Amino acid sequence: MGFVANGNHTPSEIVIESDSFYPSIALDHIRQIVRIDGAVTNDRLKQAIIEEIIDINRLLKSLKDKATQLSDLATTQINEQPDTDYLYLSAVANGVAAKINENYRNYDSSNAGGKKAEDAELTVDDYRRNKQWAILQLLGENHTVVELI
Repeated sequence: MGFVANGNHTPSEIVIESDSFYPSIALDHIRQIVRIDGAVTNDRLKQAIIEEIIDINRLLKSLKDKATQLSDLATTQINEQPDTDYLYLSAVANGVAAKINENYRNYDSSNAGGKKAEDAELTVDDYRRNKQWAILQLLGENHTVVELI
């Protein structure tokens, strides 16, 4: 067993399946698109992905009355994939990125680490916003909802 200073990881074949209505999520794909290095173990990343899938599936539950699969609700194809699959992946990936960045930002307690944590706060908020936007798009709603009080 060796020490890897740059946080590389060994590719896994872990695929997380939920309800057959939703597309499956590959752990390595999430790791790749939100740039999560080997400092986050596969087990921790898998747990974060599962938590996000549970949350997003709960928020999208109303769509199950409209089709047998999420991809049936697609309005277009991108690279021969339904746009709904991309939006679902975006929601999961952004939720995972927010969670991981929030949990792993406290390791450097120096002044530089404090500044880095403040910068990460903006990133965490951006990830959460992007997750919410993907969910709203899947629900067919606008990004901003304004109510008069």
